[in-house]
Parts: sequence; C-alpha cells; structure tokens
Amino acid sequence: MHIPDGYLGPATSGVFYAVMAPLWVAASRIVKKTLKARQVPLLAIGAAFSFVIMMFNVPIPGGSTGHAVGGVLVAILLGPWAAMIAITVALVIQALLFGDGVSPPSEPTASTWRWSFRLSDTTRTD
Repeated sequence: MHIPDGYLGPATSGVFYAVMAPLWVAASRIVKKTLKARQVPLLAIGAAFSFVIMMFNVPIPGGSTGHAVGGVLVAILLGPWAAMIAITVALVIQALLFGDGVSPPSEPTASTWRWSFRLSDTTRTD
C-alpha cells in the first residue's frame, strides 16, 4: 500500500520501528547462522534487484502507483529472514537517497546528498 510522504507521524513511525527492531535482530541472527559465505553475494544482488524494480512505478486507478518488490524471489532463494534483510536494505537506501517514505521528504534527502558529495569531493581544501 502506498501512502503520501509525511502521512504517518513520528509517534506512529516510532511504534512501527519498535515492532520491527526485534524482528531485524532475529533476522540478523538467523541469517548469520544459516547463510553460507557463498550466498552473501546473492543476498546483495537480491537487495539490489529489489531496489531497482521498486523504482519502476506503474500508475493505478485512484491516483496511486504500484510496483514489484522482489522479496518473494529472495525468500525463495535464501529464505524469508534473508528476504527481510534484503528488502530493509533496499528501503533504507531508497529512503536516504531518494526521500521515498521519509517525513519530511525533502530535508533528509538533501542532507544526505550534501554530505555524500562533500565526503567524495577530493578537491576541497576546507
């Protein structure tokens, strides 16, 4: 389901973060135990694939959009806990770099870009 940026307040977002925090810890522990070293690149590719296909929005009636996610493919290949990690990574990157789902949407994105360019600019003297 898509909702407009800034629709959920900080209190609601905080509740959802509190609910998800133990699940992220559990997923990290389970993936650390079950994922083999040769499967780690597949997890990264799954997160990247999910990120890319989430960027292609399709308009749907009612003024909203829909898109594929890719979590099911990662879950089939590596398991549901690994899929949770992959989708979380994709959503965090999407939020920080593009401002999707961030409240307010413009400031965190502008700040992120400003700092990334400042850190990558090797010609700066200050």
